[in-house]
Amino acid sequence: MLAPVSVLAQDGSRTLAAGSVLSGAIAADQGAVTYAFDAPADSTAGLTLGNVSGAELSLIVSDVNGNTIGQASASASSAQVEAAIGSGGRHIVIVFFAPGGVAQDTSFDLGLEITTVESAAPSVAAAEVPDQLLLGAGIEVSLSWTGAADLDLEVRDPEGRTLFWNSRTTDNGGSFGFDANGLCAVISESPEEAATWQPGFLPTGSYEIIVYYEQACDPLTATVPFSVDVEVNGVLSGTIADTLAPGVFGQQNIYVARFEVGAEGVTTVVPGGAYPPSSVTLLPATFDSAMSLATPIARAVGVVGEITNARPFIAYSFEGVANELITVDMQATGGSLDTLLQIVDPAGNVVDVNDDAILGETTNSRIADARLLSSGRHTIVATRYAKEAGGTVGPFQLTLTGPTGQAAPQVSTLNLPQGDVEVSLFWSTGADLQLLVRDPVGESVFDDNPLATSGGILQEVGNANCVPAAAGAPVSYVYWPEGFLRPGTYEVEVWYQNPCADFPPPVNFTLQIEVNDVVIARMRQLPQPDQRLVTNFTVQPSGFALAGEAGFIDAGSATLDYQAAALDAPAIASGTSVTGTISPSNTFDVYQFDGVAGETVTISMTAVTLALDTNLYLIGPSGRELVANDDGNPVALGLTGRKTDSQISGYNLPENGPYTIIATRYGNQYGGTIGVYELSLTKT
Repeated sequence: MLAPVSVLAQDGSRTLAAGSVLSGAIAADQGAVTYAFDAPADSTAGLTLGNVSGAELSLIVSDVNGNTIGQASASASSAQVEAAIGSGGRHIVIVFFAPGGVAQDTSFDLGLEITTVESAAPSVAAAEVPDQLLLGAGIEVSLSWTGAADLDLEVRDPEGRTLFWNSRTTDNGGSFGFDANGLCAVISESPEEAATWQPGFLPTGSYEIIVYYEQACDPLTATVPFSVDVEVNGVLSGTIADTLAPGVFGQQNIYVARFEVGAEGVTTVVPGGAYPPSSVTLLPATFDSAMSLATPIARAVGVVGEITNARPFIAYSFEGVANELITVDMQATGGSLDTLLQIVDPAGNVVDVNDDAILGETTNSRIADARLLSSGRHTIVATRYAKEAGGTVGPFQLTLTGPTGQAAPQVSTLNLPQGDVEVSLFWSTGADLQLLVRDPVGESVFDDNPLATSGGILQEVGNANCVPAAAGAPVSYVYWPEGFLRPGTYEVEVWYQNPCADFPPPVNFTLQIEVNDVVIARMRQLPQPDQRLVTNFTVQPSGFALAGEAGFIDAGSATLDYQAAALDAPAIASGTSVTGTISPSNTFDVYQFDGVAGETVTISMTAVTLALDTNLYLIGPSGRELVANDDGNPVALGLTGRKTDSQISGYNLPENGPYTIIATRYGNQYGGTIGVYELSLTKT
């Protein structure tokens, strides 16, 4: 990573001296120029931007930690900034085109004056908190909970040391106790875990507390109440009491909080909140107000900053061009900082994120070869794990560059063939994501069937079978060439098929659908392994296209709002069949029958229109989904059965009462297949 001092020192014309005026210029395609100056502590830097000829300019002044300490715009031909200097050292000035203006070749003068202010003697109250305190009773953080669940405690100290079940000691007297309910092997009625630092000199500053919900140890346990007690130097400094639910799709759920040890051991406990894996895609709470003040960053010019509990993120901005590849590195340079990077597009959407560049080896962050899908002002959010709730702090260096050179040429330039229909899937890890597009007659284009009779072609396959066809920036691409546009409803599926070597870091993908050169859908998702996202779009005979709903289908019937329709659903008798139609405006039908505990039922749903991919759910009298089937057994369905027809075969009813059948399609309301079906019920 480049440090800004070393870069600027190579160009003397961009180093400002007190009392000097430098002439500079920005080319229309340049975006920004950077200057540096040295200033002593407790002084004032006066910067004058004058003789501006061309576009309207703005400037920002950053201190030694990368924090913005002054900014202005040259509304006419000049602007002035008075910046109060706290810590002495190298400061940065960035001159850039004012937001909303038209970029053009522009010249200007930049002057610097520094006024030194005699510092008053520091008072006792203003004295800095020492890095270490002698704590005669040490520190103890204990976690207790109620319920047959495996919870884990982790505590990170201000210097980055960590205590948890797999890191039981530290070099400053820290130790971790018993792993209660570990792996659900031995269940305790009153589980408790503790991280302890023995008496001695211990770090002051911010300690992070993490509670993991690993798994429930019996089918009756779900959300559990827990409490965390923090004792510093023998004094109970605070208690955090909350609840934590199990994670979804077999993942952990996480709660993050912190406590801060100050002068003389005075400690503040700060409760946090749940931080499931999907939280990495959420922006910091105050991002909207801070985005307009983001510091412009130039490519290949490193910047430095510092994350604190008072300032858990710093925003940087840059101008990006659609389809270009960028790389962002964020490296912690001190303290306990566990970095997190986000990229935000001009519309305010998080389009890429990274927590750990290499899982298990570093907590630094890197987004490599990320493709920008739109042109305009993008924002880099430099933050930390858990953002506002987190407790790690420290300085960092951040660099924005272009492609790493690892991406294949056809991916770097995105030199993909054009068509009437284009479906693109972008991500930036080694995971295997499968893209499947099903045409209006029901034929699918994917890696097992790369050519469709309707003209669909699978051009790029990403990391199919964990083989990185385009290392660093995988792309999957399905298109119908010009002249092959077929009206009707298309279905699109993204399946997180295999984590490959990336397990378990999150995969962030962007799906884009374009019809007749118009982008009709662009969505970014963070799937878990084996999850499937399904969506659809409809092309009218006129060529106008409209995108449908999109969502993950793992929740089964829970995605369908069927309860109201079930109240007066038509009855279906044993030994009879009914017909119905699945369409864009009618994505499911419901039927009811009365069942007796111990009866065996077989429910079959067969597509009369071959394009329809059927799907069945059986809901019990209590409203719980009992069984489902997407693709039935063709043998059980008969010689004419297809593997995309559905059958719930030989199911034993568990109780008396009314049962509900939901007849729908693959993907439920998110799917794209339509047509007529026949539904039959047999009870024995």
